[in-house]
Amino acid sequence: MLLDLVVQSIQEFQKDCLNLFERNYPAVHNRGMTEQHLGQAFARRLCRTLDSFSQPHHFATLESCNDKDQPHRFRISTEHGTVWLVTQHMVSAGKHCRENLLNDIHEWQSEYCYAIQPNDLLLVISDHWLSRSKQSREILHWWMGELPDAVDEYAEQGITLYQSGSLLSQELDKRFNLSPCFLKFGHPLKRLKDQQMVRKYLQLYAVVQWQ
Repeated sequence: MLLDLVVQSIQEFQKDCLNLFERNYPAVHNRGMTEQHLGQAFARRLCRTLDSFSQPHHFATLESCNDKDQPHRFRISTEHGTVWLVTQHMVSAGKHCRENLLNDIHEWQSEYCYAIQPNDLLLVISDHWLSRSKQSREILHWWMGELPDAVDEYAEQGITLYQSGSLLSQELDKRFNLSPCFLKFGHPLKRLKDQQMVRKYLQLYAVVQWQ
């Protein structure tokens, strides 16, 4: 039940972002979304989805000693379990950014291990502007475990995608003995002139169900 609602919210969030970006395109284009903005925007969407199914819930920001000014971890509690939300804007998508994301998950788990219950969901959301660097163009493969089918459509926008020597799923298994049950990416930004997806801008989603 909870996983289905989260997946539905992810799909609806892509539409939300399209409307949001139409009003804020220059800001998004310059730097993507901040972790705090990304997390709060998705949490609002999930809460609206829960409301539409008459599911009681409670939203809370998780403060940490490392991010008191701009927290980027959130919790949405329901009678079916809790969704723990961790967000990161990947500036370069290189080794340092990937390591920061995994360290964020480790820090969250360390701080809230006492509260995590079976069937809770960890939702990790990231966004990234693809650059010319090889590590940047590996990020889709690193996250999804495979390249997208429409590689030609990326090439049409001057983007060559590469396979990564490591995978997010491998890192989650090695570090936390966890396996994602849902992985997704999206391109919620569209060009005004022809409504084509801007494939250089990525949003990435990973859902892990606690056992």
